[in-house]
Amino acid sequence: MDNALKYLIQQRSNEWRYDGNLVIFLYAPIIIVLSGPTHWHIDYPVCGGHKQSPININTEQVILNKSLSSFVLTGYQNITNVNMSIQNNGHTVEIDLSGEPITLSGGGLPGTYKALQFHFHWGSKSNRGSEHLINQNHFPMEMHIVHYSTRYRSFSSAMNATDGLAIGSRNPYMDKIINHFAQISHKNDHVKIATFSLHSLLPDDLVTYYRYYGSLTTPPCFESIIWTMFTKPIEISENQMNRFRTALHSNAHNQADRSESDDFRPVQQLNGRVNLRRGSNSDKFGTNFINVYMAQQTK
Repeated sequence: MDNALKYLIQQRSNEWRYDGNLVIFLYAPIIIVLSGPTHWHIDYPVCGGHKQSPININTEQVILNKSLSSFVLTGYQNITNVNMSIQNNGHTVEIDLSGEPITLSGGGLPGTYKALQFHFHWGSKSNRGSEHLINQNHFPMEMHIVHYSTRYRSFSSAMNATDGLAIGSRNPYMDKIINHFAQISHKNDHVKIATFSLHSLLPDDLVTYYRYYGSLTTPPCFESIIWTMFTKPIEISENQMNRFRTALHSNAHNQADRSESDDFRPVQQLNGRVNLRRGSNSDKFGTNFINVYMAQQTK
């Protein structure tokens, strides 16, 4: 086999994508490298595991668990000694956190978890975008706040442990993020931003939520995530959604533009897993705005 072809095939793990196949032109032949979600398991075997995320939450089948407690949020309202930077990593918009720790505990979690970053998954149209589904229904967007257990020295140490990470979703200060899109329009763009309260991105109701055990929704898909999906969504306007859809690209500046929209993994099989719920079953979602579903991931 041609050495260049071997190299391209070996390097395809760096090219995982959401949009199916990556076509590479090599001399005369056309080499098709399988890179979409249904092929992730080729380079990342755990992506073919039995506790994968996201999933569909069937509200008729969730089990009310009265032992699940409320969350304890520490530092979520702090803007002093907390640093934020925003980046386009070619797959999503990610806001990284550093400085004074922002932590999460309670909620049935086995310990304290430190916030590391938050990011978004959204659709090119409002009938899709979220990774998790509720009764087979998509939301236009899902926001994840990622935390890792303070028992581990770093996020990378926690990723492959059984109970190491955490994620969440929500949006009142969305313009503080969107206003920087011109600076991060392409892959690997990044810039420091003014710190704002992480609490402002949380839903009004943090008491009622779903809980299940799953995985990262991107390669390497480690099955080490405790997922919390808050039942109360947040709101975002159609105009704000369109900024996500049109201003952000998954390619570098010197490449043809590809929209970063539709950056969500299809739902995975439950494989016997049980979905738990804390709170009542009387939640009503708003209809005047696009709802953003919030999921919290703990590792």
